[in-house]
Amino acid sequence: MKNLQTGLSHPLKSVLCGIGLLATTMMVTPTLADTTPTGTTSSAASDEGAMAPALEAYRANKFAEAIKLAKPLAEKGDARAQLMLGSIYNNGQGVKANPLEAAKWFDMSAKNGNASAQYALGMLTMLGIPDKADPVEARRLFAKAAAQNHPAAQSELGLMYLSGSGGPADINEAASLFEKAAKSGNAGAQYYLGSLYASGKGKTQDLKQAAYLFGLAADQGHTEAAYQLGLMLQDGTGVEKNPALAAKRLLQAAKAGLPAAQTALGFAYMDGNGLDKDETLAAKWFTEASLRGDALAQDKLARLYYLGQGVTRDVYAALLWLSIAEQSGFEDKTLRTVIEPEVTPTMQAKVDAELKILAAGGSLRTPKSPK
Repeated sequence: MKNLQTGLSHPLKSVLCGIGLLATTMMVTPTLADTTPTGTTSSAASDEGAMAPALEAYRANKFAEAIKLAKPLAEKGDARAQLMLGSIYNNGQGVKANPLEAAKWFDMSAKNGNASAQYALGMLTMLGIPDKADPVEARRLFAKAAAQNHPAAQSELGLMYLSGSGGPADINEAASLFEKAAKSGNAGAQYYLGSLYASGKGKTQDLKQAAYLFGLAADQGHTEAAYQLGLMLQDGTGVEKNPALAAKRLLQAAKAGLPAAQTALGFAYMDGNGLDKDETLAAKWFTEASLRGDALAQDKLARLYYLGQGVTRDVYAALLWLSIAEQSGFEDKTLRTVIEPEVTPTMQAKVDAELKILAAGGSLRTPKSPK
């Protein structure tokens, strides 16, 4: 068992290992942030006085009343009223969510020059609403909104330039767009720009600036930024080494559900790196990450079950998590060698049955939890 114990060290020694490819593989989960009608502006004429009651109802969460007040204005061409209706139907505020109805109103508002509506319609277009995914059209809409200095649109357009989605790739243009949006306080852009500085792609490598930008984004709740900053603080990369602050950032990202951060936090608890050593909490976070598919966490959890560290010793649970990790391509020949003599035919059959359920898209019937 000694070899297994010495294998429980944190392999993420350099933040650059995590960032090196990040800047060329960034993807974003489509959201409709920054589309609420309470603070938007439009190049189209809008009767502010007429919209005031609808805005007041919207801010008071009286959405049925807001719809009643905004709809006549929207039908007359008021871009802010159209944006409001689009937001309400998209978010399901007081009504059943209806992306198609949302897209209809966003389209009207976008054609009237509303930057937030252009951004929102671009996001829906990326999702294939109302017809099918159209990255070229999404890019066009983001460009229109970005030209009006809409930070979220600038960030999305930057991602499209980075990946070449919907048009040619241009990392320098992506960096420029991220920079504009980051200066406006957009957390996503701050994170993406920080990633470019960290990787030295699109920007001259500057780890100090990368850490600064990650900090700005993390302070706004950006999960990936908190994780990357946590790794940098652990290693003293671009910032002064600070294990305690690193643990706080990793905890921020782990609580938000990021598997890699949960795994890193598990190692921090296991090693007593920046917080009190606690094998039970280590097992807890390895479990969280394992259930979210992190192969490294699955292997470490298997080791903990085999050794009885932080959990009640359970060879079956160890075999199950090791097998799941192996199916993800993670090899642990040491654990496989020491565990085999204790594996019974019944135990193996039970594990095989669980693996078949997982392969079919099911979930574990008998996952183990830390004691």
